[in-house]
Amino acid sequence: MRRSACAAVLAAAALGLAAPLPAAELFPSLFTGTVSDSECGLDHARMKAQHRLPNDLVCTRECCEKYKQDYVLADHTAGDVYQLDDQKAVRRFANRVVRVLGTLDAESGTIRVTRIEPVK
Repeated sequence: MRRSACAAVLAAAALGLAAPLPAAELFPSLFTGTVSDSECGLDHARMKAQHRLPNDLVCTRECCEKYKQDYVLADHTAGDVYQLDDQKAVRRFANRVVRVLGTLDAESGTIRVTRIEPVK
């Protein structure tokens, strides 16, 4: 009996009868913000002062490369910071305002990046 119940659960999951994903995780959304680092997020003032860094770009690169932080998307308008799953793709956009097409994992706050481009 126990074996058949397990098989039923597996069959239901295989058929997609498990809990559906939220729409935000199914369809890409457009996010706009500045590529920052996970240490500073929305504000580089503390780290720039502490390490005598000349600007936000140098701060972002130092935090990510020297201090092993992650690149993030800082939405200054909404006051939100999102993790970005594709660190290699976003690296070249450090401290630039970008548009990110991707799906948001609401639990982790991570955007699964489909495309990233600078705002001109």
